[in-house]
Amino acid sequence: MPSSLFVAGMLACVAMLASVADAASVESVFEPYFETFEELWETWSREILYLSAIFVILCAHFVGKRHNEILAKTTMAVMLPLFRANFARVGDNGAELAIDAPHEYIIYLTGRRHVATVHGLIKMKPRQDLIRTLLTFFQAPVQDTCTLNVTMNPDEYSDGVFAVVPKLSGTQLRNKFYDLDNFTKASNQKVLDDSLITLTESSELTDAILPLVSEKLNKAAKWLDYFIVSDQPMYKPESLASQPYAKRISLSFRMPNHRNAREIVPLVEALIACLDGLPQDCHVSTVIKSKISKAREEAEKELSKKAQAERARELEEKRIREKREAEKTLSPEAQRKLAAKEEKKALKKRQKSVVKRG
Repeated sequence: MPSSLFVAGMLACVAMLASVADAASVESVFEPYFETFEELWETWSREILYLSAIFVILCAHFVGKRHNEILAKTTMAVMLPLFRANFARVGDNGAELAIDAPHEYIIYLTGRRHVATVHGLIKMKPRQDLIRTLLTFFQAPVQDTCTLNVTMNPDEYSDGVFAVVPKLSGTQLRNKFYDLDNFTKASNQKVLDDSLITLTESSELTDAILPLVSEKLNKAAKWLDYFIVSDQPMYKPESLASQPYAKRISLSFRMPNHRNAREIVPLVEALIACLDGLPQDCHVSTVIKSKISKAREEAEKELSKKAQAERARELEEKRIREKREAEKTLSPEAQRKLAAKEEKKALKKRQKSVVKRG
């Protein structure tokens, strides 16, 4: 990416200089020296502006890319001891931290009891892109964030949805995430920092999970975006699943600058504590298990109704399209008769509705 930008910049410079040289040779007005800056500016102002813009864009790209690289690698460095101590495999294809874009880095972990995989994403401000960076001043602020999604092995602990989120963003997160919106209720907990709140499906889930994470989340509460334990999808599914959804633990936090990167370590420790803690401690009573199961049945019914309605709408649209295509093949006389018939049907429907209202 940097090399391509550099080549593009150089080609643009060469093209502009070539055009200027051609023009100068034709008009025979090329002068190699200028007595004053005003003369230089009057003759070359446009070219100077172009070259300056290219230089600024290239500098912004390299500086922004380097800034993001340092931030991502520093954040990974403080998490790495925990990852190496708890997972047999850190990274993929020989890279512990893989770059996906100048502002996005990928984390991959596997090889641990109770865990299938861990996928992480470090996503930062697009500092390497000057135009996008300038646009962020007129849009919602972009944060430097790290998200870790753990896919747990099935059937090792109770189903349910539990989350710890900042109070200020709790409502926004519930509106954003399907599982939080449909299965949880907000609850204040004395053991949590005043800035945090739980969203939980059952008090038994809270009693089982909160002791595992409360102390650690409190230590870095100012950086937490959300901590979620769930057996349901984060985003609303378009159709019914053919098999149970994967159980997962999701942690997202804002990244401090590289000098304070260690402040997020307690959040990752909370995530690690749940990997063994959930299979060991998160087992709700039969009554609560039945309530949780019933809530999922109701959610599936709702999804099924919407799927059926969507299917009926698609079939109706298909029928109308086929009907219109068939009408195009009719003779003008047949089309007039069909239009009169449709109008007669519509009139009868209007009359029936008037009679019913009367």
